[in-house]
Amino acid sequence: MSSLFAGARGRRSEPGGVRRPVGPPPLPLRLVAVLAVPLLLYTLVATGQKAIDNYRLNQQAEALRAEVVRLRSENIQLQQDIVAARTDAAIETIAREELGLVKPGDKAVVLLPAAGSPGAGAGGGPSAPPPAPEPPPWRQWLDLFFG
Repeated sequence: MSSLFAGARGRRSEPGGVRRPVGPPPLPLRLVAVLAVPLLLYTLVATGQKAIDNYRLNQQAEALRAEVVRLRSENIQLQQDIVAARTDAAIETIAREELGLVKPGDKAVVLLPAAGSPGAGAGGGPSAPPPAPEPPPWRQWLDLFFG
């Protein structure tokens, strides 16, 4: 067995092969490495930052698209409300209920509170005087501290 290993030990290099010395790499290779590594790191960080910015912008764009859809549907509903409010029936309803107007020939009916109910001062006897107005806050504090 020793003869098998002896042949491998006896050869120092293959014919035609150049043996390189073991040691630090040459100066130009070190300079390239020193310049390339920070440049590579910067490129990776900048690309990552751009990807994050792109993601955030896409999220904002999606939110704005959803808001546009909501506002368009609200706009359509408001336009339908405008069309409905311009009809004769809607105008008459607003005039009767909110403005208290009556058609010619109609008789207006005004409901008055009953004589015995609170707030009926039209002929139900002497009513209680209205309560005195509350004094201003500065007066309340003055009365609280100095009696």
